[in-house]
This record gives sequence, structure tokens and C-alpha cells, in this order.
Amino acid sequence: VSHDYLKGEIISQSHDTSTTAHPGVRRTQLHIAQWYYWSGLEEDVKLYVAACETCARYKSSSAKANGRMIPIESPEECWHTVSMDWITGLPVSNGKDAIMTCVDKTSKRPAYCATTSNVDALQAAKEFFDVVVRYHGLPAVVISDRDSKFTSEFWQALMKIMGVKHCMTTAGRAQISYLGHDWSEHLGTIEYAHQSLVQASTGLTPFEVDTGRKLRNPALNEIDALNEYANNFAEHRKELVRMALDNLEKAQARQKNYYDKKRSLVEFKEGDYVMLATRNIPLKHAQVKNKNEKAKLVPRFIGPFKIQEVVNANAMRLKLPQSMSRLHDVFNVDRLKHHVQNPERFQGRPIPKATPIVLDDAGNELHIVEALLKQRQFNRKKEYLVKWHGLPEHEATWELERSIKHVSHFKRLLEDLRTRIQAAKSTTGGECNDGKVADQEYSLSHR
Repeated sequence: VSHDYLKGEIISQSHDTSTTAHPGVRRTQLHIAQWYYWSGLEEDVKLYVAACETCARYKSSSAKANGRMIPIESPEECWHTVSMDWITGLPVSNGKDAIMTCVDKTSKRPAYCATTSNVDALQAAKEFFDVVVRYHGLPAVVISDRDSKFTSEFWQALMKIMGVKHCMTTAGRAQISYLGHDWSEHLGTIEYAHQSLVQASTGLTPFEVDTGRKLRNPALNEIDALNEYANNFAEHRKELVRMALDNLEKAQARQKNYYDKKRSLVEFKEGDYVMLATRNIPLKHAQVKNKNEKAKLVPRFIGPFKIQEVVNANAMRLKLPQSMSRLHDVFNVDRLKHHVQNPERFQGRPIPKATPIVLDDAGNELHIVEALLKQRQFNRKKEYLVKWHGLPEHEATWELERSIKHVSHFKRLLEDLRTRIQAAKSTTGGECNDGKVADQEYSLSHR
């Protein structure tokens, strides 16, 4: 038996078993050091833990998130680039329950429109024309998230016909804590107040950068409105835009410096294999019955997936399986980490099978019930210890009978469990309320 094989077995007993539960490098090394030592122990443990599939999928990382900030270039012309988003979940006011927000990238001047959360692409286009195009003309660039309104064929065709470049991000929607039930009646006042406030990034008010003049102050009605720039309005406005751009550049530099302190620079190349974080991906447990129920046993990372294309330093296009075809295939690097291949010297280690990725019509992940290991009464309710397909037995969970009895093969699983219990009773001659089922794989009916 090779030394590498023995080392792998020793490390495995201190890392992979249910009694140790996949500790980190230091705790694994300390556990081994109670009985064994060899030259290079620390490096071997680091290599072994780094290539652990279970740790890669289920453990969170304490390292800095990947990716440095890439600021969006500020155009020299107002209303050249406009960002769009929706504020939803508001109390109904005059039949409206959402706000469409459009913000000019240069002046930061906003435009608001009361709307509904279920607005379609056609209505969104009409509202965009009403609040932006009618007053400021067509922008050259529109920035939005990947809402279904923007990914529709209608919206894409409209942008192409108008000659507008449409850039989609993965940013989350805006959130607010509370607005009164009459918020739609005050939307104009809110917009006026917003554009009259000095922006920290530009050092000027959005209205002043956009129009070249200050908003009239009612408290200064008796003061002569003429000022030193009155005879040269165009030059004054150019100067304001230049000041705004200079301040924006400085603000972006400050933001980038602050942002990058909490980020690490990790290089990804085409052809690399990576693990994908499951946050913000609609992966749900098979027994979920409503959208408010939290997912259980969902791994923190899935994969590995191959990088097909490096879109830019912060975005990678992945080769996803057919079962994940509903997802957009470009992901930010802060949701990726390199997949570490198991070294040849540790080929004898136990490699858990990857949890199957099965998505239903709504894009929700389903986990397969592989076996019922034990049963018990808890608070006068029957529970079963469920082994999930693709996960080791020590990650089995107790589930209520009503939560899993809807699966198509539940009767078969129950029969196998009872057979095991009866066999255990006949062997011990006593009472037994648990058992284990043989390793079998079944399909899950989630309907």
C-alpha cells in the first residue's frame, strides 16, 4: 500500500466521517496530530480539504468576494444614458401599486411614473415615452435588470428599431419600507424634491446639471433673477456638466476604492471549471408548498460548470445543463469560485455524488427522497429520517410524514422501512422502531 493512500485514509477519517463532520484545515490537522505525524502534513491537509466536494458545495467562504468594481462611464450629455427600475409591493393608490423610476446617468435627475406591478412590455414602453422621451428625447443607452418586460421580444425589437442600446444587469429591484395609501397623488412633489437636492456624487442638483439653471426658490422672489451667467447660458451649462462629470469621476474613484477593499481579484479563464453559488437562484426543496417556505438542504454551491466565454472581468458565461436552461447563463464572478480537482494521490477518498439538479416548470429545484432510515413520534406527530439522493447519510433530516407522503414512491419506501424494522425485531427479539433501507434510487413526483 502506497504512503499516499495511507495518508489519504488517515485524513479521510479525520475529515469525511459523520463524527468529524468536515472540519476546516486547522481542526482536521489537530485531529490527526493526536495520533499521527509526517513531514508535509499541513500541506497535505490543505490540499485534501480544498478538493473536498462536500465542503465546496455546502460550506460558506470567509474569503473576500470575487470581482473588482467596473464603474459605468458617465456620458458628457444629459439623458444619453438612462437607468430603469420598478419599485413594487406598494399599497394600492388610485389603482396603482408600483412606481417606474428612470434616472439620468449624468445629472442623476429622476423621472417617476405611477404604474402597476403586472405591467407588460407594451405598457412599460408607453410609460417610458411619457416620462422620458416626451421631455428629453430618445436616450442612446437604457440600463435595466433582467425583468421579463425587458427580455421580451417586443421590448428588444422596440429598442432595436429606435436605435437604443439596451444593457441588462443582475441588480436587485429597489426596496422601500413604507409609503402611504395616497402616494400616487404626491409623486410629482416627490420628483420635484428629489431633483432639487444636491447630489453627493456631482455636487450639484440634478435639475441644475440637466437644465443649466437653478430651481427658483420661493423665498428669494424679490431677488433679481439675473446672474453672472445670464448672458451666456450655453457656456454656463457646459461648465455645469463638466463640473458634474469631474465630481462623478471623483465619486466613482472613491466608491471603487471603498468597494475593492472588500473584494479579491481572482482570475477566471475560458475553459476553467467553477462552482456556482445558489443565492438568488430559485432552488427550492421538493416539499415546498408555498413561496414563503424556506428551502432546506439546498447546497451553497452547485457544479462544476465550464466557463464558455469571458464576457468581461466580472462576468462569465457558463455551460449549463439542459435542466437549467431557464436560467440566464452569464453570472457575476462574486457568485463563482474555482473548482478544485481531487488530486491523484487522494483517489481513494470518498467522493459524494452531486445532488441532482432537477427544475420544475417554475424553475424550482427538486430534491429526491432516496430512503427512509428511521421513524419516530414527535409531539404526537409521525416523523421519518429522510436520506436525500446525492447526500451522505449523516446529512439526513427528520421530516413530518405529511411533508413527504405526497411523493410517488412513498408506499414503497414505507414498506422497505417496515421490512427493516421487522427484521431488526426478529434479530434482537425486542422492540425496535427504526431501520434502514437499501440504497435505491427513485424518481420523485412533485405534482
